[in-house]
Amino acid sequence: MHTLSVVTVFVTALLGALLVFAGLLNRSIRAPIWWGAAQIVAAAGLGLVAARGGVPNYLSIEIGNGLVLFGYGLTWAGARVFGDRKVPLPVLVVAPLIWILSCRLPVVAGNVNLRVAIVSAMLAMLAAATAMEFWRDRDEPLMSRGPIVTVLLAHAAMLVARIPVISVLPLVDNDTLMRSVPFALLAFGTLLYAVVMAFLLLTMTKERTELAHKIASLVDPLSGVANRRAFLSGSSRLFAQQKVDHEPLAMLLFDLDRFKEINDHLGHAAGDQVLQAFARSATATLGSDVLFGRIGGEEFASLLPVGDFGEAIAIADRVRRNFAEAAAHFSDRGLAPTVSVGVTLGLDAKTEVEDLLLVADEALYRAKANGRNRVEANAPDTDREAEIAVAPSIVPIMRARRVSAAA
Repeated sequence: MHTLSVVTVFVTALLGALLVFAGLLNRSIRAPIWWGAAQIVAAAGLGLVAARGGVPNYLSIEIGNGLVLFGYGLTWAGARVFGDRKVPLPVLVVAPLIWILSCRLPVVAGNVNLRVAIVSAMLAMLAAATAMEFWRDRDEPLMSRGPIVTVLLAHAAMLVARIPVISVLPLVDNDTLMRSVPFALLAFGTLLYAVVMAFLLLTMTKERTELAHKIASLVDPLSGVANRRAFLSGSSRLFAQQKVDHEPLAMLLFDLDRFKEINDHLGHAAGDQVLQAFARSATATLGSDVLFGRIGGEEFASLLPVGDFGEAIAIADRVRRNFAEAAAHFSDRGLAPTVSVGVTLGLDAKTEVEDLLLVADEALYRAKANGRNRVEANAPDTDREAEIAVAPSIVPIMRARRVSAAA
């Protein structure tokens, strides 16, 4: 029993130091430092509990279990930090204080079985509360989150199970507790729990770091929308889906008008704000689930399924009008931010995204030449007649081959 307790304390403290070290290496995620501190504090508490008989009872029973409870509270706090939520520090000492005050009551101080039941119940509640904190952020795609919640709930269930076991097989005194089979099983379970939790917490931290790097590689840092790489990748998925749905895909190519003049007259900071304003306005108009990205400079693009060519043109013009209204406050001495749009349609799943961009770019060039702040559309097959309709449209039909929409 003693050897197992020593191993549990040593391994728990070592894992705590490893978690703290991992947190110091990656300062962008602070939670591992909390989890490491939790393991170290819990190891200290377990050490005092295991030293029962060799140290005063108030150290072994009150302080030892109080430190274990505090360690579980720190794990809960780390889960909140991982979820970017504030930690109410006074809450961390509630369970240890309740425990210490309970031990001052004669009915608790003289009953080892009642003490085991109380500390087990509080540890189980803290483990379940930690599982709940992790579960609250389940929308974040981290594979380790599910196993962590499962381990925490299983650990809580094991702690709760101690209560009926103690009622059926009551302990006679403190020495009986240290020599009992349930204590040995608890020590082994604690060791296994510490190892598995440390591994999963480190894995989840690594997953979040990798996810952040992946998102950073696919998001334009200025506008906050998809970059060219992400746009082309998303386009490939949409073309693959088109083979199944046989739904037309509209390519909308946007270019901010007179952007160089905006930078020259209003300053580059204002130019950046105009780009951000367009990204926000277009995203709000198109919807957050529509593929939309910045593909270079002041040029943006969107690829989305539509009913027909008229719907594509109507959507493009809605983006144009909404941006002109949203960016009106940037106007200065007749220089107002606007956007020109080129539109085309992909009907065939064999169509390449580069082909649609090229055809849409031709329409965009015409929009610029015809006065800017307008929508021009080119059918992908310029020999076809103007109107293309392969499915009922949700907007009024507009003519297609050389259709323009201007302010």
